[in-house]
This record gives sequence, structure tokens and C-alpha cells, in this order.
Amino acid sequence: MRKILTLCCLLSLCWPAWAQAASWKAVLRYDKQAAQADLIRRLQKYTALSNETAKGRTALAKWLAKELKNIGAQQVKTGADGSVSALLPATSRQSVPALALGAFLPPGPGTEARLQAKYNGGDLWVDKAQNLRLTEYDNPQLLEAHGHDLLLAPNADGRAGAAVLLTLADYLLGHPAIAHGPIYLFFMQDPHAPAPVQAEYAYVLNGGRLGEMVTETFSGQSFEAVFEGDLRPDPGQAMGSAFADNLLMAADFQTLLPRQSRPENTSGRRGFVWVTQADTRGAVSTVRGIVRAFDAQEMQQLTAQVQQAFQTVKALNPKNKKSSLQFKEEFQNLQGKLPPALLSSLQAALRQEEIPAQTVALRAQNTAAALTAQGLPALELFCGVFNRGTPLEYADVSIMEAALRTLLTRSTL
Repeated sequence: MRKILTLCCLLSLCWPAWAQAASWKAVLRYDKQAAQADLIRRLQKYTALSNETAKGRTALAKWLAKELKNIGAQQVKTGADGSVSALLPATSRQSVPALALGAFLPPGPGTEARLQAKYNGGDLWVDKAQNLRLTEYDNPQLLEAHGHDLLLAPNADGRAGAAVLLTLADYLLGHPAIAHGPIYLFFMQDPHAPAPVQAEYAYVLNGGRLGEMVTETFSGQSFEAVFEGDLRPDPGQAMGSAFADNLLMAADFQTLLPRQSRPENTSGRRGFVWVTQADTRGAVSTVRGIVRAFDAQEMQQLTAQVQQAFQTVKALNPKNKKSSLQFKEEFQNLQGKLPPALLSSLQAALRQEEIPAQTVALRAQNTAAALTAQGLPALELFCGVFNRGTPLEYADVSIMEAALRTLLTRSTL
């Protein structure tokens, strides 16, 4: 009897260490096909919900909040901006920094996500009536998708990430033996809204290819050029008068911006200048645009091109005295603003799942960059969504499942 009691005491002393070392896959008895079925079910449910209107955003937020509560999440909250947040309480006996996992759900119509089971190559018709189809020529990532389940839906962006995060929460809350620190989940529908949670850092599921991580983004500035003319003199007597044509000045300004620096003529790491709006009200014409670049030197060169075009217009129109040009910084490159542990811990999880990491320099801003600027360091992670924002948008369920495994591993490191 004494030996049995001694053995029990020893086992109880060893229990915390054993619990910390337990593999989430062993605890879950993880079934990849069952996980993919869960992801398909959830994504089809979420794509059926429209969030194009304020009423739709509220309905989608309530739906997500209800599901979070049903699976046992705590501190479930919804915001007036359509955001949702929740807490998965820590189960680890060690002190682990809080981790945030999120998704941005852009506005989209409610639609039925059509399942293409076990894609075996070739073209995929999305809508024959509109001659919309996915081809391997235009979508080379399909060459890597043979045998995968694909969900065709023009609003899969963000919703695929939500499906992954709800499935992860369901697993962790249903298996408290898996040791992890506090995990905050958040879902945003307004890209300019403040982060709905506080944590050490965050991962946002919005990317496409397997293993993709956005570690760098454009820096962005906007500009506004205002040209004030004088249209009061009779145009028939314009020569030698104070006549100044603001429409001509605005047109000249746009023409003088170098065509080789336009978006359609740049790719890779080259930035661009783009006029996004031009309008005229009486004697005042306003031209608005954006400048995008990865590094400070190119940003300076591109803004100098805009300034040179503006100064040339002023020189060509000496009677104009009231024109102005202003720049405004919008966001900065994500590179160099992320803590090393944010990337290294994710890379460790990818290695454990035998997924090759792919770092990406994104020719845009993203939710992760916006959150980082607010003080929550965030990195965008792959989620298997392609052709985002187009009628040919679809989700690769195998990549979604790989994202699920990566986050489960990352959460339990």
C-alpha cells in the first residue's frame, strides 16, 4: 500500500511537466479529413451571410458571437463597427504571453459557396452565363491544388479565416488538456477601426498560398493638388487679361506625371504614383492621388515627381497665384516594425508542420499593417483564398486546414 501511495505521489509531481509536453494532435486524435469537413461547413455558412449593409454587418457579428458563446468562449463582445472579440482562457500552468488571432471580413453579398470536391485539373466554370471560369493558365496555383477540395465563392475573403479560427477555438475549448496561454480572437469588418483586443502580438488570416507570410508592405502617402483659376474675364478677350483656366492646369498636371510610374507599368518592388480623383467646381479644380513605395528613397523620388509636375504647371500659368500641393502620410512599411519573436515563433510552427515558409512583400496595405501602426504588432498569414475581391474568388480547403494546424501548433508552443 505504501508503495502505491509513493507511486501516486511521484506521478502527481510529474503531472504538470507531462501536461505541458502533451501534443495537441495526440490529445485531439486529429483527423485531417474531419477538420476539412468542419472548415467547409463553417465557410459555407459564413458566405451565405451578406455584410454589405450596416444591418448585414450587425447580423454577421451576432452570428459569430453566438457561435463563439455556444462553443464556450469567454468575454464575447460585439462592437458598433461590426467587430467581434472573444477570449480562450489559458490552460497552461506556465506564464505565457497573450496571443491574438484575427480575420478581416470585407463587405460582400450573401452567396452560396459551391464545392468542387477533389479538383483534378483543367478549367473550372464559375458562371457559364457570364463566361467566368478558372483556368490553370491564369491561375498557376491550381497546378498545386490537384486532389484538393475548392470552395468557389466571391466573398470567401476573410470568411475563410473566420472558419479557421472558429474551428481552432472549438478544438481548444473542447480539449482543455491542451496547454496554451490566453488567446484572443477578433473579427473586424471596418479596416479603419481600432483593434478590438490587446495582446503581445497578433496573426491575421487573410493570405493565399501555403506558408505565405506578409512581412513587408508598401509605405503610402496621399496628395492633393488644388488649382484655382480666374474665369471672370470674357474668354473672347482673354489675351492680356487675368484669365486663368483651372481645368487646363489640372489636365496638364496629370499629363506631366511620368507614365512609367503609373500602377499598370510597375511590378515587384517598384512603387507608383496614381491619380485617383479629379473634380472641378467653378474656378477650382482638385486632383487627388496616392504614392506607394517600399523604401524611403523611392518614396522621396516619387513625391519629387509629383512636386516637379506641380511646379511646372505653376510656371506655365504665371497668372495663377492660389494653387497648392499637400502630401499626407497614410501608413508605413511593415518591415522593421515587427518583434523578432512574432516571426520566429510562427516559423517554428511551420517547421513542425513541415510547411515551407514564404515571406511576401505586399504591394498594398493590409489589416496587419494597420494594427501594427495602432500598437498591436501583427503579421498576415496564409489562409488559402485566391483572386480576392473578384468574381473568380475561391478558397482551397487543404490550405485552410494547413493554416488551422499551423495556428494550433503556434498556440501550444
